[in-house]
Amino acid sequence: MAKAKPKEFPWENPEVVSALLSSDLAVMGAWILFSKYNAKANAMNNLIAMAEIIPAVDLNLPRGVVLAAMYDKTGDALEMMNQIAQAIKDLPDGIKTFVQETVDQTKEEIKEAIPDIPEVPVPEVVDQYVSVVKECDQNAKKNMGWSYGIFYARVLWIQSCMAQKGLKIGTDWIGKQIR
Repeated sequence: MAKAKPKEFPWENPEVVSALLSSDLAVMGAWILFSKYNAKANAMNNLIAMAEIIPAVDLNLPRGVVLAAMYDKTGDALEMMNQIAQAIKDLPDGIKTFVQETVDQTKEEIKEAIPDIPEVPVPEVVDQYVSVVKECDQNAKKNMGWSYGIFYARVLWIQSCMAQKGLKIGTDWIGKQIR
């Protein structure tokens, strides 16, 4: 039986190439945002960035996630590379010095080239909504009696209370706030 020949990838087709690139960049952006708001994902960025600089380790993660972790933790990864080089006893001193100088120089260049991702402030409107939901939930607890235990009845009460205060919000969001 004849072996199937691999198909050529259409590199000259800009739509295909841009779709591949944009998917990785979209995953990168989503992962960076997710890791900024989730402490566990941020801790994973450390592990991913540290593991990916070691050639023998492949975590089999999407390229966008690895790129995001490396972007987020570049300084930490460089410092680990320096510490590994300094810890190897058989490594000549000239190489250790070279690695140290290269890492220091790269850190300085990174500070200039990569801007910090700005913290996204939570709008005051969200705080207002959360406080109104809690206030309406307390009102429901006080006035609904046994029906307070029925989740959807409680959500309807809260929506009604918020509508009376001139605010409008979906049931999904309220459900997350009162569970």
